[in-house]
Amino acid sequence: MFSVWEPARVWDITPPGRWAMSTLTDARAQQYWDPKHVVSDRLEADARPPQPEAECCRQRGMLWDVAAVYPAGATWTDRLPPAVVFNGPIIDVTADIEEAIRGRK
Repeated sequence: MFSVWEPARVWDITPPGRWAMSTLTDARAQQYWDPKHVVSDRLEADARPPQPEAECCRQRGMLWDVAAVYPAGATWTDRLPPAVVFNGPIIDVTADIEEAIRGRK
């Protein structure tokens, strides 16, 4: 599980601090700072069917607060595989994330 933090607001000029990083308590999570939006850009560039289209999550021309869940065994090559969950805000799609992780989606 990856959590990618990126500057989304004008004042987001430094990586998130300890408090922000501590809000993600799952021991499987690895957190990264992406100041140039490389991951966001790649998620958007590689999106294609059968991946669902995000119903939200665009701010200042970038994806923001979006969850992407990939099927077990998906191979990441020169393009990201289609996600089975691709939506947000994350707090609103936690049930979808959990279903996908459990293999029910």
